[in-house]
Parts: sequence; C-alpha cells; structure tokens
Amino acid sequence: MPRSARGGRRRCAHCLERPTRRRAGLGRGRPHGADGYRVSADASPRPGDGAADGDDAKIRRLPWALLSAALGSVYGNLGAVLVLYYDELGLPKTHIGLLNALIFLPGPLALFVAPLAARWGFKRTYLTFYSTRKVVFALLAASPFVLHQTGLAGVMVFTVAVMGTFGVLRVIAETAFYPWAYEFVPRRVRGQFSAINNIVSTVFGLGVVAWMGHFLSEEADLQAYQVLVLLAASFGLLSVLVKMPIRGGESQPESVSQRAHFSLLREALRDAPFRRFLWGLVIISLATHAWGAFIPLYLKDEVGLDAGTIVQMQTFLLIGTLVSSYAWGWLADRFSGRLVLLSGVLAMGVLPLIWVAMPRHSELGIFWAAVAAALWGGGSIGFSIGQDRQLNVDLVPAKKKTEYMALFYTWTQIAAVVSPLLTGWGLDQVGALRTELFGFPVGPYTPFFTFSFVGIVAGALVFWRAERA
Repeated sequence: MPRSARGGRRRCAHCLERPTRRRAGLGRGRPHGADGYRVSADASPRPGDGAADGDDAKIRRLPWALLSAALGSVYGNLGAVLVLYYDELGLPKTHIGLLNALIFLPGPLALFVAPLAARWGFKRTYLTFYSTRKVVFALLAASPFVLHQTGLAGVMVFTVAVMGTFGVLRVIAETAFYPWAYEFVPRRVRGQFSAINNIVSTVFGLGVVAWMGHFLSEEADLQAYQVLVLLAASFGLLSVLVKMPIRGGESQPESVSQRAHFSLLREALRDAPFRRFLWGLVIISLATHAWGAFIPLYLKDEVGLDAGTIVQMQTFLLIGTLVSSYAWGWLADRFSGRLVLLSGVLAMGVLPLIWVAMPRHSELGIFWAAVAAALWGGGSIGFSIGQDRQLNVDLVPAKKKTEYMALFYTWTQIAAVVSPLLTGWGLDQVGALRTELFGFPVGPYTPFFTFSFVGIVAGALVFWRAERA
C-alpha cells in the first residue's frame, strides 16, 4: 500500500482519491449540493412537512389561517388607537415617530436569522417569537403608571424599551413566517387566499373598530386606552396559537453555512427584476409608511375630528378593503400580480391630493376623511395582494425562498424605519407653518403629503420595470 507524505502513515487507494479541499463557504460534515446547501442522508420530504402535502391537503388547513386573521383583527386595527394613546401620554411627535420606527428598526437581523430559523423550523420560530411579542406588547398598558412614577422622561425610556424588544421579536418571527407561508399556501390559489384572508379580517375588523370608536367616544382617557391595549394583546396571542394545526415549516433537512448563505444573498441581489421590485417597495414604503402613524394626528390637529370619529374612520378603510379584496385577488390570479400592484399604487397616489385639500373644522371634512379612508383601504389591499402574488409566484425561486424572503423583509423594514422618523422630525421642524397657496391652506403636513405623492409616482415607475422576461 502506498504511504502518505506525512509520517509514513498507510492510506488506502480510496483515501488517496478523496479530495482534500472543501468548497469555500461550506461547513463540515454532510455533503453539499451544487447550490451550496448541506444535504441530509434523506433529503426527501418528511411526514408532517408541508412540502410533502398536496395542494388539496394544504387548502383543507387554510381555515386555521383565516381564523387567525379574524382573531388578529383586534390587534391589527389598533394603529390609530395606539397613536392617540401616545399623544394622550404627552409624547412629542418625534418620539411617536421613533416608537413606530422601532417596530421595523431590527429588520436587517433577518439576514442573519433566516438560516437559523430554517434549521430550527420556520413554524416553531414563528409561534415562539410571535407569541412572546404579544406578551411584551401588553406591557405598554403600564405606561401611565410609569409616567406617574418617573415623569415624561421615564415613560419615553420605557416605551422605547418595550417597542425595541417588540421589534426584535417581530423580525425573528416574520423572517420565519414568509418562507412558511410560501409552503402552506398553494401557488394556484394565492391571490384568492390573500383576498379571502383580508375579507375575513376586514369583516371582524369592522365590528372591532365600531366598538372601539364607541368605547373611546364615551371616555377617551388613559384608562380606556389601557383596556384596548390589553384586549389587543390577548386576541393577538390567540391569533398566533390557532395557527398550530397548519403543517409545514418543519426543521429543514438541508441547511447552509452562514458564509454560503451570504453568497446566495449576493446572487439573489444580482437578479435584476427582483432587485427592481425591492427598490419599488422601498420607495413606496418611504412615501406611505408614516401614514398610519400621522394621519390620525392630522385629522385631530388640522381637520378637527375627535378621537372617537378618527377611530371610526378605520371603518371606512375596512369597507374599502372589503369591497375590493376579492376582485383584486381574482385579477391577480387571472392576469398578473404586477397589474394589481400597479393599480393599487395609482389608487393610493390620489390620497395625498385629497388630504391636502380637505376642508377643516366642518362636516365636509368628515365626509372627505371617510372617502380618503375607503380609497386607502381599497388601494392598499390591491397593492398588498399584487405584491404578494408577484413576489411568491413570479419572482422567488422555490429552492431559494429563504434568501429571497430575507432580502425582501430586510429592505422593506429599513424603509419602514426611515419613513416615520423622517416624518416625525419634519413635522416638529415645520410645526409653525401656516399660509395659503391658490386658496388652499398650507400647514405643517403639506410637505409630508407632497413627498408622499412624488414617492408614489416614482415607485410606480420602478414597479413598471420589475417583470421577468
């Protein structure tokens, strides 16, 4: 037998034939495929894995996702209430913008979390961290107590700590959710499922918003806001737990090393249609993401609506969502997600024009606020359904969903951080702006609406080119 060059140790011919160098970026142990994935001895789908189920089996479990949407509508419609709660605590607009941004600030963690979530299991990761997130959110109900004990500075630190932790938990959970949803929602019904999911959450949301508006119109004090925060956290926790019967999202039989993972991320960024899609999302997010945080304050400070009426505006937003959802979903499945996405974006482009020209302190102001809310609901759900269809069906390769979804999530979160921070800072800077232009009032929110309109037009132009040949 031939000897090795080191120490005269005997080695068989088979050992001498084996390669001595490992591929760059790959971990030790199991062999790797050509795409950089570490392959298990049995890479076939396992029982209980959503990838092993046919479309019919997956569709039979989708009602659990719809039940989750119904229960989650309590938490999902808390946006305006939360902003009014912060305002009632006496927090400045810059700080309100910061709290909104903290939800999205940890977004880049998705790039590092994605392969770890794949190994641990997308479903397990989502259930664990989203459940914990709801418990942390409930701590906001203690804000008035903290304010009483420590003053405004203390409650500002407390709310930052709560929402910062909330944001980290959210990023980890949602990084896992998108690849899991890619598995458990069949491609052929994705548009219709998105539409029905939104219809269910909207129908329940209408009842929730009507009750919250009535509740706040009776007594809009800090104690009332505390009750709503605790109710939202409780129903939010239930909405996570009812997803447990949905299959898929198991610990994957293949994984990648961190080095190979980042190599695959770079490869995904070289995908030109996907990259243009990401830029479109960033621009639209910068233009519109601050709406949820500051439109309620605009309606209160400039238009003159009370807290109960502002919350009731959410009813018209939900009606717009309800009326248009199924049509958007059908169009997305019948034609293309890109067509629906662009239509939704153009509908949202009308909103800044309505808001900037809205009558102040009159009954007409209430009417136009309702019209804008309905259009907001219809346009945003069209954008959401079209985006979901184009991303999951047209742009993301099934074998690389972990990397593509991590990039998608990270880019949108970065934009979602910048938008409310920039808006909150800008509103504090131009708070004294009061003039008229061609008979229309110009106030501190006018630059905000101008920026939104320009951004929506620019985003639509970018999306127009985000299509595979």
